[in-house]
Amino acid sequence: MSYAIYSFIHSISRTQKVSLLTKGLVNELISSESWNNVASLLKERGIIEEQPASIEDFEFMLKSRSLTLLEKIRNYFSIFRVTYNIVDLYIYMLSLDELKNIIVSIVNGTGNGNSNKIRFFKKYFDQIPSSLEELTNSFKGNIYANALSYAIKDGQGKNISYLLSLLDIYFIKKLSEIIEGFKGDWKSLAENIICYYKDYYSISFAIKHKTVENTVCKIGTEILKDLSSSTSNTEILDILRRTQYSKMLNVNNTYEALASLYRMARVNARKSSELVFMSSPFNPALALALAELIRLDTEDIVSIANAKSLRLKEEEIKKMLSFEII
Repeated sequence: MSYAIYSFIHSISRTQKVSLLTKGLVNELISSESWNNVASLLKERGIIEEQPASIEDFEFMLKSRSLTLLEKIRNYFSIFRVTYNIVDLYIYMLSLDELKNIIVSIVNGTGNGNSNKIRFFKKYFDQIPSSLEELTNSFKGNIYANALSYAIKDGQGKNISYLLSLLDIYFIKKLSEIIEGFKGDWKSLAENIICYYKDYYSISFAIKHKTVENTVCKIGTEILKDLSSSTSNTEILDILRRTQYSKMLNVNNTYEALASLYRMARVNARKSSELVFMSSPFNPALALALAELIRLDTEDIVSIANAKSLRLKEEEIKKMLSFEII
């Protein structure tokens, strides 16, 4: 890339970063009395435009805002294939929950009754397609079609849970491939953002589906092989205690271990993304850092709102976030 291109990436990334969450606002959200108060505060700050009628509508508003922002950034980077592809993957990831729900409806044969749940994908279809092949064809060769083709091919003969997990693997696998093409400090800065995610997704895949996915960072493939052949919760936890993450994991049970590893990955990703903005200004990893922070902000706000609806204590909420708040 030329100096002019790096300058453009730097300028766009810095400009968009001002719309992100601050620790001060997060503390205010945590102190809110209810999820409705969380929504009201965000409406006052101009982050959402109207007061949602339900927590489901609230989540949709937040994701819609983030997707619009990411699409805007992707368009800015449309002539720079690497940064365009990075942001495209984050758009895919933020809309993945709805895609998974559509897939489940197709596989279970309940598509006709769930068409009212189509929100992000209305530009592709008004009714849920009748088959996975029809769904793939609806996306006409874009990232959703590519991810579906990958998952359907690799998941052939497997259950629906395996197929859905492959859609998660597609995200981290493709992102890792892009970053592998970076050089020097750019590569190390970008790799730091996704490092723990790579291990989280591969560990989860090995535990849930007894399959080794070699997209890893700090752990070796022998750990994945051991996890894939494990036969009990106790055995899984013993293997996780052998990893570099052992001292930071909650190893009371497998679910809590994976949840704590995912939270660890998110905290690390936020720290590493912020560091990118303090590094060399002419750095294509800025696009990755910006997209990751937008994703983390969305997940954190949704987590706070859901926690408030469940009346969880503030200390419990803090432990769920990518921000480290005392």
